[in-house]
Amino acid sequence: MSADLVADELTEIAPLLRRMVALNPSIVVRIRRQGTRLTAVVQTPFDVLAARSIALDTDTARLDLTLSAAETLAWLDGEGPAPSARDADWRGALPPETGWQRVDQVPDDVIRSLVRAGALTLKEAADREGVPGATPRAEVADVLLDSVVLTVSQDGGPLTAEVTLRVLSALTRLGFLPRDSHAVVDRAGRWVRVAAAYGTVYAEASPSGLTVVR
Repeated sequence: MSADLVADELTEIAPLLRRMVALNPSIVVRIRRQGTRLTAVVQTPFDVLAARSIALDTDTARLDLTLSAAETLAWLDGEGPAPSARDADWRGALPPETGWQRVDQVPDDVIRSLVRAGALTLKEAADREGVPGATPRAEVADVLLDSVVLTVSQDGGPLTAEVTLRVLSALTRLGFLPRDSHAVVDRAGRWVRVAAAYGTVYAEASPSGLTVVR
């Protein structure tokens, strides 16, 4: 691992890493640092990217590397050596670091209502397939999760963004959205991000609609 990265810089991303490792022990994390900002990006089991950004106390040199989330946690907990770079293990695109434009702000109760409605639709789909209490077939679930459930527009501007059930479900399941708060929806080119108090979820838009990053 780069000697320029110190454990104190990563303390605030530990909760995100713990959630990810609990879901998939082999998951990797992309650390991107520039100036006084450090961002950790992970490819979640929900087929979207999730991230947490933190402000650093001092101006730092640019850094971009991939680490094992489990090894990084062990290092932060004092239970293992500093992790080695795993850049070859990162697959897929990354969201841009600049160029984001604010589209709208959405209250958390609106997001939770959409996620609850989506969960009910998934349950009803499973019931129709004869597996009550379970989940529908993967292809059916993917169609439902990738459906656009929220469309927002920029106040006084031309910019719009479409957000899928998959993105909003990940935002709530990862614990990014506290009660009585809100999330903001931003766009940068073909990318959409939904940012809440404790983290951000990203997805990339295609000409035919919003797609996930696999």
